[in-house]
Amino acid sequence: MPSADIRIGYARCSTLGQELDSQLDALSKHGIPSDKIFSEKISTRVRVRPNFEEALRTAREVKANAPHCRSSSPSTK
Repeated sequence: MPSADIRIGYARCSTLGQELDSQLDALSKHGIPSDKIFSEKISTRVRVRPNFEEALRTAREVKANAPHCRSSSPSTK
């Protein structure tokens, strides 16, 4: 089977006052579809990051359902 990359992106900033736009733009420019980009505004002190966990779940699902594909997760943070 041919190999293909399935890309998943994650963007995060620490405070509500910061903007994610530049990170989201960078992920889009790398060809990551919007439904595979996860983002959140959450402090690094918070141990549970729901959208990060969702990105990891998505990567695991891709790997389980398409083992011939490589999943990569560029992060802008």
